[in-house]
Amino acid sequence: MLCKGDNPVLRIIGVENIKWDVGDFKVEAREYSALAFRTSGNATLVIDGKKYFVNTNDILYLPQNMSYNVQYTDSQIIVIHFITQYDDKEIELFSFENSEQIYKLFLQALITWNSKEQGFALHTMSFLYRILAEILEKETKINLPSHFLKAISMINTGYKNSDLSVNTLCAKAGICATTFRQLFKKHYQKTPTEYITLLRLEYARNLISSGSTIENASLLSGFNDPKYFARVVKKYLNCTPRELKTYGK
Repeated sequence: MLCKGDNPVLRIIGVENIKWDVGDFKVEAREYSALAFRTSGNATLVIDGKKYFVNTNDILYLPQNMSYNVQYTDSQIIVIHFITQYDDKEIELFSFENSEQIYKLFLQALITWNSKEQGFALHTMSFLYRILAEILEKETKINLPSHFLKAISMINTGYKNSDLSVNTLCAKAGICATTFRQLFKKHYQKTPTEYITLLRLEYARNLISSGSTIENASLLSGFNDPKYFARVVKKYLNCTPRELKTYGK
């Protein structure tokens, strides 16, 4: 399935901002897929006798070569049309409590496509994959234990604290440290310690590139010892702390 990441997108066909009036329509099978963010209104789709109810702020994936019947209220969507390597057999519908970030990515894809500036198709493709990544992450979080998500939140807000301990935050979040490490490795492809280190490095990099001293940046980002900080920078980024001022530029 597309939104699981196992059906590659071959080519973007277009990005549109579309409005519909109230009505019933039969849509014949098309040779391209559609991923749409509904900015207003709602719709009822019928495919092989099964009904799907699409509301405002929902994201709908319609695979290529699939016909359907649809009933609209006054509606507006931002939709990306594209060709996939395979024909998926089912639609995918996503409803999230907060879809603001995904909406912004759809909007950026629309603006980028319409700009027709050099490389616009590749940039639009990157926005599409960022949208899919956001969907996958949000969908995954829905199915994760609340205690695990609480511990993740504690890391994301407390990583600059040099005393942060995985065992301590797990105890506060109410999750077994072993279980947390297993789930973390499965969903983030790294250990909690590696994740914390990368957060600290990025924060330190931003401080140094903004003019902070290396010693101050290392302390503020959770590294107690500037010499240890230098070793970590070398290990993860293969440069010196001084070179962080222009790292990635």
